[in-house]
Amino acid sequence: MEDIDLLADELAEVMRIAHMKGLTTGGGGNASIRTSRGFLITPSGKFKGRLEGKDILMINDKGEVLRGIGKPSSEWRLHLKIYSVRGDVNSVLHCHHPLATAFSVSFKDPLSDILKDSMTEEASIFLRKLIIVPWRPSGTQELADIVSGALKDSNAALIERHGALVVAEDHWKALAAMESLLETLWTFLFTKILRGIT
Repeated sequence: MEDIDLLADELAEVMRIAHMKGLTTGGGGNASIRTSRGFLITPSGKFKGRLEGKDILMINDKGEVLRGIGKPSSEWRLHLKIYSVRGDVNSVLHCHHPLATAFSVSFKDPLSDILKDSMTEEASIFLRKLIIVPWRPSGTQELADIVSGALKDSNAALIERHGALVVAEDHWKALAAMESLLETLWTFLFTKILRGIT
């Protein structure tokens, strides 16, 4: 039996850590955990650095709140669609990081080929490959459809003008995957800078 309160506490902690580490902004990004009754998701309009378990909502596949008070992230359709196409995924983490957004507007697919020498073995395992998804309006079914389609054979995507998204079998692995993604982008950038100097 799932301990929903514990999962809610841990999801809030994931977002606090993501904010503390600078992976996302206080107002941007979202995260979720699949459960047997629906999924837990971060709320809309609350500062990510101070989320608590009581702030986390449980919603169903219509976006209706089953647990908690407030409004779910506007990206709930995105999370729902990913869960519908990836039975192996139990957590989604979306972060607004300027480096991820910068890469998304500076490069086109296949990004994995460009970044292959910057990926650690750990990053290769977590991410499989990294793709760029064209921009679609935030919170729309259009965005949900295009991102979920791209993630059928990948665990990570950069969304044009909209940061990064990773999926994993649990929320802690999702956080580790996001760290690996940003590590890869920083390594690529620093390598380019240092090779330009030497």
